[in-house]
Amino acid sequence: MEINLSKYSSIFWNLFLLGLFGFTIYFLIRYGQYGVDIKLHNLYLEEYLDRGFFPIPPGYYFLIYLLDLLFRIKYPFVLSSLLVLTFFIWWKYRIMLAWLSDGQKQKINSNHLLALALVFIGPIVLPAVDREFWYFGKFSPTVWHNSTLIAVLPFSLILFSKTILWWENRAQRFPWAILGLGLLILAIKPSFLFCFVPLFPLFSALYFSPKGKPFAYSCLVSFFLLAGIGFEKILVYNWDPIILEDYSEEELPKIAIQPFKVWLHYAFEPFWDFFSSFSLSILFLLLWGKKAFQNKKFTFSFFLLLLALLIYFLFAETGFRQWHANFFWQIPITLLIHQALMLSFVIEQKESNQRQASWKTRLFFLLFSLNLICGIAYWLRIFTDRIIS
Repeated sequence: MEINLSKYSSIFWNLFLLGLFGFTIYFLIRYGQYGVDIKLHNLYLEEYLDRGFFPIPPGYYFLIYLLDLLFRIKYPFVLSSLLVLTFFIWWKYRIMLAWLSDGQKQKINSNHLLALALVFIGPIVLPAVDREFWYFGKFSPTVWHNSTLIAVLPFSLILFSKTILWWENRAQRFPWAILGLGLLILAIKPSFLFCFVPLFPLFSALYFSPKGKPFAYSCLVSFFLLAGIGFEKILVYNWDPIILEDYSEEELPKIAIQPFKVWLHYAFEPFWDFFSSFSLSILFLLLWGKKAFQNKKFTFSFFLLLLALLIYFLFAETGFRQWHANFFWQIPITLLIHQALMLSFVIEQKESNQRQASWKTRLFFLLFSLNLICGIAYWLRIFTDRIIS
């Protein structure tokens, strides 16, 4: 009887990853201190249910609520949130692996490691400068503590892929998959749509024609998604009965234009925080920028990231939500897409040359490795210091 070692090694590898991710989520739920949104969101759902309501947007909460009806050990939503978030982090890894592999079976081992690196990568950290603030004020593609972001991230990655595929197929049919994914993201956490909705028709017009079907279809999709965002805003800011009951008129949140207010509240070394977060992007653009912008995927990802930053820098909330940084969450998603495509581009450049890696490639991977080491150090710090800052 023949044994397929590659098949069994793949199973063990994925079981190892599920255990690794699951233990991280368990530790955050069990030992994480203030600021761990996974625990806060569980308590949030309990409070709403006790008072006869359901949180908005409902997607993530509804999923852990359903699973909790089947699997509960002692405390409500603990096991269900652990299972759901472990799966979504693993799914994020699988999507990164698919992006990097792109049908290249001969590089499967290194692609597994690189995909895993994208799960852990973070900004550069200098403890002497950053002190205890390795996360606050910086911009990281990796967030371990926010459950709704973890849940929405795979769907956002798939939406990006489906959009690129639709353009590559000449965009002749109405993009039902894009609309469906957008509505699903809206039901979980709409942050990525803040960037996607305005740029989708704009890039459709640039790649095709403002007078053609692709632009009309993309405008229609963006219109429906924008209407959904507007409706959800009304529910969150003007309808939520618990917020209206628990807070005074002065404490109720509103959206305001307050440039850099939230970021500067958390950024203790603003210039360093920005540079340490985007040094890899800066290096990449200096080395390959002109050639990279000839690629639709990279160009779209770059402008998604720029708009994500602009939204965070420009908008803020007032009232009791003023420091919740709810206009931040599109940044980890767009930054992960951006970094994954940078990595994929560099790998393609190396393979196309069919020779030893150039000094550009070596320099990029050196800085990429530094970002990875800092990301792993931040992850280890969750266990040693039990903090997420």
